[in-house]
Amino acid sequence: MDILDEILELSKPVEELATVDANSFKNILFNKKKPVVIKGYAKDWGATKKWDLEYLIHLATNEEVSLLSGNYIQGDSKYQKSTLKEYLQKLKNINTNSNFTDYLTTLDIFKYLPNLNGDTDFSIFEQHTAVNDVAAWIGPKGTITGFHNDSGDNMYAQVKGEKLFIIVPPKYSAQMYPSTKYINGAIASKVNITNFNATKYTNFKSIPFYKVVLQPGDVLFLPKKWWHYVQALDSSISISNFGYTKLEILKMRTLNFLHRRGYYKTNNCYCCSK
Repeated sequence: MDILDEILELSKPVEELATVDANSFKNILFNKKKPVVIKGYAKDWGATKKWDLEYLIHLATNEEVSLLSGNYIQGDSKYQKSTLKEYLQKLKNINTNSNFTDYLTTLDIFKYLPNLNGDTDFSIFEQHTAVNDVAAWIGPKGTITGFHNDSGDNMYAQVKGEKLFIIVPPKYSAQMYPSTKYINGAIASKVNITNFNATKYTNFKSIPFYKVVLQPGDVLFLPKKWWHYVQALDSSISISNFGYTKLEILKMRTLNFLHRRGYYKTNNCYCCSK
């Protein structure tokens, strides 16, 4: 049963700010610890002004990338391989009635396309973090990343298209039914709202939900441990910056090291079962 529309009806809007300076952002980051949308914060970035599929195709190479198709978090997706240029060209050529669902996630975009360096500005965030991981998300309308939470704070900028976020506070983690599967830097929920099992997840719909549709130039600050569901409402380009403390990054790297060597949640993970 698809309960997306029902959850949207139950959801309250995420707080929005028209502007933010260094001091007010520090207060959001360290004191409020709540999601905030900074409207139009990235509207003058080179990314928002220049990046579209045609522009990226012109710069892209034939380096191999990994693609997902379907809802990766709830486990119905498989990794596929393509070259970056081939994928972007296919995405550009699809029509609105296409069932094309391949999704380029967590792309180290400045490694693949170094000419794009300088087209974003996360400095207001990075002055408060020890380690940062910048990644791009590129895909067609309808791509979904199911409910999960991340180990680091996230500043998420929408560059092209619109994206829906549904967000849940970390204090309701038990009612999000966390999965025991290992996923690097995150925890997945077992709940799939587009194929919802009301018998299994009886307490899910009683928790508070927040929603926002990000438009090009909007930036969402999403604190660590907040659960979120993401769906592209258009063909979309987004870029996120995950910020970590040194202790957080050490813990992530240690668990990943142990997992890949068979000492932690072996064969109970997303990376090995795909």
